[in-house]
Amino acid sequence: MKPKIYCFVHAVIFDSDVSVHALAEDGTFLAAHVSSSEQFAKHDIGLTSERKHDAYRAHYPNGYELEWIDDPSPGKHAGLDEAFAKSDGK
Repeated sequence: MKPKIYCFVHAVIFDSDVSVHALAEDGTFLAAHVSSSEQFAKHDIGLTSERKHDAYRAHYPNGYELEWIDDPSPGKHAGLDEAFAKSDGK
């Protein structure tokens, strides 16, 4: 299995802008972006585009899988919870 990179909206800014992050399963934050909507966030973080993939390939040169997390709240996704625990809150 390829390692996962979890992509999710970290915060809503102003009325509809969102801060989106990409967190590797090993706890490394690989990318972040401020987007005008969740739909654009998926593009900007590389879920539906090639954006940010240079950083992802540098971290996981043997391949990876991006996974969009609709609800990143603690306890909602075991893999994301584990990645956050490994990140030490960084």
